[in-house]
Amino acid sequence: MKDRTRVFIVDDNRLLREGLVSMLAEREDFAVIGAAASGRKALEQIKELRPEVALIDIGMPGKDGIEVTQELRRDAPEVKVVILGMVDLTDEIMACIEAGAAGYVLKEASFDHLVETINSVQRGESFCSPRMAASLFSRIAELAGERVPRIPLSAVKLTARELEIINVIAEGLPNKEIAKRLSIEAQTVKNHIHNILDKLNLHTRLEAVEYARERKLLTEK
Repeated sequence: MKDRTRVFIVDDNRLLREGLVSMLAEREDFAVIGAAASGRKALEQIKELRPEVALIDIGMPGKDGIEVTQELRRDAPEVKVVILGMVDLTDEIMACIEAGAAGYVLKEASFDHLVETINSVQRGESFCSPRMAASLFSRIAELAGERVPRIPLSAVKLTARELEIINVIAEGLPNKEIAKRLSIEAQTVKNHIHNILDKLNLHTRLEAVEYARERKLLTEK
């Protein structure tokens, strides 16, 4: 028999969390090595236990699922994240993928679908339902059609603070951590990112980092 896939569960809903622990623990192919009710506690335990797959609720108070995923991508990239979501909104799913999630499962999905997703991401595959995948491809095509040529660097005047923020984004930090690093408010970070994307005529943080890397604007570590 193959080794059990080590799973960690993060959800602030006790009933759902304990239910998932119980159902997965009954299977011979999974080993539930831990569970947490908050993102902060989960990060501490996941970094220590190093599960193969982490099931993470997207809507937790404090550090939400996207922020937890971003931090894990930086500090424990070998842990594959499956986000547990409430709705199949394309923008939300794209945000999860951008954060580093390998899978997205609606909480209304069947247990068999969850098992299939865990097994897929454990094999190194990204996974979401066919309906979600179709929606994502449609959105990506829409963005590609809307995109216009990037503005040349010579025509862009990024402030020293904006360049500083791009460099911190490149480290994979969420807005709250960027704000803490730079001793500014999280809303101020959001405003700077909005201005950066607007100036560069880009859509995502990752595009801004790619733009800066191509033009050697990132500080060498």
